[in-house]
Amino acid sequence: MKKILLFSFVFMILLVNLLEGVFAAHYIIGIVNDSLDEKGADGHTVVLWNNSNGISDNVTGIIGPSGNSGVSNWYMINCELLSSSCAVGEELSVKVINNGDDYISRIVNVSVTGAGFDLAPNLILNSPPNVTQTYLPDTGNFSSLNILFNCSAQDLDGNLANISLYGNWSGGWHKNETKNASGVSSVVSFSKNISEGVYEWGCFVSDNLSITNYSTQNFTINVDNTPPLISSIVMNESYICGTSTYVRVNCTSNDSFTGVENVTIRAIGPSSTTNYSASLLLGDVYYADVLVNEVGTWVFNCISEDYAENSNNLISSELETYLAEPELAVYSSFINFSNLDPLENEIITISVVVFNLGCGNAINVLTGFYKGDPDLGGVQINGNQSANVSGLSNETVNVSWSAEIGSTNVFVGTDINDLFLESNESDNKANDSIIVNAWQEFYGNMSIEKILSNGLLKNLTLWSNESFYEGSVFVTDSEADINWASLQAIGQSTTNVSVINDFMDIDALLGMSDFNDSVTNIFGDPFYPKFNTSFLVHKRMIEKVPIINSTNTTSFITGILWDMDDDSDGQFDQGDKEDLVFVVKTNTSQQGGYGIYDYEITLPVRLREYNSTDISDVYFYYDLY
Repeated sequence: MKKILLFSFVFMILLVNLLEGVFAAHYIIGIVNDSLDEKGADGHTVVLWNNSNGISDNVTGIIGPSGNSGVSNWYMINCELLSSSCAVGEELSVKVINNGDDYISRIVNVSVTGAGFDLAPNLILNSPPNVTQTYLPDTGNFSSLNILFNCSAQDLDGNLANISLYGNWSGGWHKNETKNASGVSSVVSFSKNISEGVYEWGCFVSDNLSITNYSTQNFTINVDNTPPLISSIVMNESYICGTSTYVRVNCTSNDSFTGVENVTIRAIGPSSTTNYSASLLLGDVYYADVLVNEVGTWVFNCISEDYAENSNNLISSELETYLAEPELAVYSSFINFSNLDPLENEIITISVVVFNLGCGNAINVLTGFYKGDPDLGGVQINGNQSANVSGLSNETVNVSWSAEIGSTNVFVGTDINDLFLESNESDNKANDSIIVNAWQEFYGNMSIEKILSNGLLKNLTLWSNESFYEGSVFVTDSEADINWASLQAIGQSTTNVSVINDFMDIDALLGMSDFNDSVTNIFGDPFYPKFNTSFLVHKRMIEKVPIINSTNTTSFITGILWDMDDDSDGQFDQGDKEDLVFVVKTNTSQQGGYGIYDYEITLPVRLREYNSTDISDVYFYYDLY
């Protein structure tokens, strides 16, 4: 290469000397190297001008064999041809100009000397820059409205100046933004907020010689922020019997922009979740055949995703799966009492709903009712009850029961003879409690000559020829023989000293110690009276009598007295079992729990059993003053 350049240089010197001998001339000669992308310099045009006069006064020449030099990559221009011919000492400029292919060069300067020619610094043909879209991909689909564009530019000469983004998402096709670049290669990013739609975009690059280039083609992007529409998800079964059945789940979904890319059916069973890839059945309907292999509640979630990765979902209604065989169950919430507030010995009906949770029919199902847990010695109520319970249905069975005072925990067991093989036996027994009040209220007027009562002996009315304004009503066991002059307040000894165990003694004597509404719980706190007052009995004031409201009003109060005439140790106790007297003050024409009347008293039902000779009756007495 050096030999070729040396030969070319010698040739040029000889040529210049020859021309100078023939013509009056001063030549500027120089070399223009091919571009780095191997574009040949020959045939391109160089321009020469005097810096002092400006480029408008110029002389051009052709590089290579077709020019004055006749030698590849060399040019030769006579500066005497300038309008203002060159003179020794002047500085001239030379560059390659654009012939239409965007290959030019930078400017070099050369000083005019007294020699017959001057050699300018070497030039190199500049390679135009290139630019490509590196992201987003062409025809890409995007769900985000914030889009990141990447442009990558290269310039073999290291002359990168800037890169611009073009697009048509606002105001038609135009330059959106320009960023600086440098060096041989550069990647720049542009972040843009764009609304939904279909758009085109491209990249533009410029080097520091103002040579530009555009990406070879525009790319298209689809900005889709709307998820697919799911209009329905349905199954071809309303329920399933057994655990080896396939259910077809159909999901109808469409996307009017980028289209549905995939549909997933998510089967959510009682203890597991499985995804099924749905296939297109027809039109917008996608399907999956799902294995239902567990007893219980199933739901299916249709998940539809479009090509922009937007997704939507819709959950189906519940699908119940049952065992193929009978599956019996009873529940506490389905044990019912015909009367929740019965009187003692009142006949009520206890019923239970027996469910068959399996698909198979259950014939001759035996159900039993018990006072207490049958596994712990509970007593059966009125024998076994038989019923036929069809698959996935229920039947109600019942027994009659004579209500007992206090709390009774009623247990119900079904399939008590283990006739049916069930997967779950734990729901074959249930229980519920009923409380029969240990207390009964009585009320009435004191205005007429005889006693009237209703069928339940709750409304007692006394007739008389006189009008009475004050007094008391007393109730005792029918066998009691009361010395009215020796009555004392419960909780007080014969010497008017407070004692702490009278309420518990009464409960023990009446068999009420374990009741929630025992005398101790109703009157005591717990050993001493919650409230007390005085009663006038046969013109004698009895102090500190324990009292409660007879019902839910304050118009009438019930107190407890005992007969000291039966006592041997100075206080009420279980040993002497002194007679008990319940007492209420009359209060003419007042509002009570059941209406307006003159008295209202509450007493324990078992007062009638205080003396076991007669366990049916209590006696009412009155003291008017």
